[in-house]
Amino acid sequence: MKKTLRHSAGRYRRGGLTTRLFGEYDHTLFWPVLTIYASIMACALLLPEATGATLSGIRDFLIFNFGWAFLLGVGGTLLFCLYLVISPFGDLKLGADDEVPEFSYGAWISMLFSCGFGIGFVFFSVAEPLTHLYESSHVIDMGATGEAAGVAKAVQLTLLDWGMHGWAVFAIAAWAIAFPAYRLGLPLTVATGLYGILGERCNSSIWGRVANGLGIIGTIGGNATMIGLGVSSISYVLNQLFGLELGALGQALVMMVVIVAYVISAATGVERGIKFLSQANMVMAGVILFALLFFGHAPAQYLLNLATQQIGDYFGQVFALQFWSDAGNFEQREWLGWWVVFYWLWYISYIPFCGGFIARISRGRTLREFIVGVILVPMLLAIGWFSIWGGSAGYVEVNGIAPLWESVQQKPESGIYMLLDSMNGGWWLSLIVLFNIVVFAVTTSDSASFFAAMQVSNGVENPKVSMRLLWGVVIGFTGIVFQLAGGFDAIRSLAIVVGAPFFFVGIAYMVSVYRMLKSAKSGGMRNDAIGLFARGLASYIKPVNPSYVKPVDAPDKPQE
Repeated sequence: MKKTLRHSAGRYRRGGLTTRLFGEYDHTLFWPVLTIYASIMACALLLPEATGATLSGIRDFLIFNFGWAFLLGVGGTLLFCLYLVISPFGDLKLGADDEVPEFSYGAWISMLFSCGFGIGFVFFSVAEPLTHLYESSHVIDMGATGEAAGVAKAVQLTLLDWGMHGWAVFAIAAWAIAFPAYRLGLPLTVATGLYGILGERCNSSIWGRVANGLGIIGTIGGNATMIGLGVSSISYVLNQLFGLELGALGQALVMMVVIVAYVISAATGVERGIKFLSQANMVMAGVILFALLFFGHAPAQYLLNLATQQIGDYFGQVFALQFWSDAGNFEQREWLGWWVVFYWLWYISYIPFCGGFIARISRGRTLREFIVGVILVPMLLAIGWFSIWGGSAGYVEVNGIAPLWESVQQKPESGIYMLLDSMNGGWWLSLIVLFNIVVFAVTTSDSASFFAAMQVSNGVENPKVSMRLLWGVVIGFTGIVFQLAGGFDAIRSLAIVVGAPFFFVGIAYMVSVYRMLKSAKSGGMRNDAIGLFARGLASYIKPVNPSYVKPVDAPDKPQE
């Protein structure tokens, strides 16, 4: 049943130009976040060196002083997710007990990838395995730097970065937000995920409002990083394929094309736009992977052997690697901070966005199905993807077929195109990768801006297209500004600095999820037909506070 929310005049603007343009919104959240990012971009444009130095200093302080905390926190989240799969809570469902999933399994998995990770999978598919092959502490300790014996370990370390840990923190956030939203009719906001701790005050308390603000700030920073990488890759391949040399203006035009495409996607909604583009992108990625496997330089048998070995290596050593902190040296080497800890912090900046978007598309799934689908299935796909890309890159580099490592050190985005260019039909394959990255950029902008718009619009499931467009522009141009001001290092620093505060919210989500599941299992958080009808009726006749309508049968806090 559709809800009608009544908001207090103190927090929601009515009748003004911005309200007519963007719809009803929370001005105490909208304007501060917009002002913060306008200030950050102004500093990056006017004082690029000082801004870069400040962000880098904060980044280094976090990585090299608190890396142990991030390793423990993210590792603990994965262990908590594995517990949920085998726990008595596994049959609890997002929504009513008889509710069916909104999207098919294939469409759901496709949208999981396209909501943010797609660009990173393509961008780092060659650059990261090669970096680990030459610079990883693990490969160096093996004495296999730049050798065939180090390729498998380099791919395994890449899978550590892109594997279950990132998806685990997203899964907990998504369930924390979606469970009370679909069971109790609360809005799909970051603060709703704290219902297990704050009860009905989750959206009205200062802590809930701080969580919402940190969520939007982290989302913009994390996705600006990804979009910046995407624009950089698109600009490079346009030069390689068509001889177009793009400067600052050219990259801005590329971003404008992405925004136009995103507007078209946004106008069609999640059910059509993001869903269609995500499925199309998975098909294109599959075509490229098939070509590398059977027509690339590396023998298919070697790549399949590598993928098979990675299953054992990854799952057999994941718990040892996730807590590895280079304690065999009195001074921690830089590799751990620049890769593993960086990725954990980057994922933390993605928690609100990926969690919120996954919550939006996961209604009707049980907890066990949800955890397996969000964590295990993407992990298996990642093993196939990075084994074939990383194995191909390692084979070409070690055998001297193309100077991939030399090129990647100068431009990380160049590796995939140089690898494809060394193959027959490489020009056409590079063109497919170009379309792949463009579509990933569109779906990333669409889903990230969808989330940001949803937060400032009080968690409505379908915010106005104009509001989504505004945040898409903010995300896109933040990425471009930092890409131009300081390159890859600057946008990585931005993601870490703005995302780190959300680490504490992520820890709180685990407590909240456990308390909500325990309450639901003992009879609280009712979702039977009578309870759902009563809550729907209450949403029309009994609004309680400006954040959301309290369900008539919801306790102030989950039952112990």
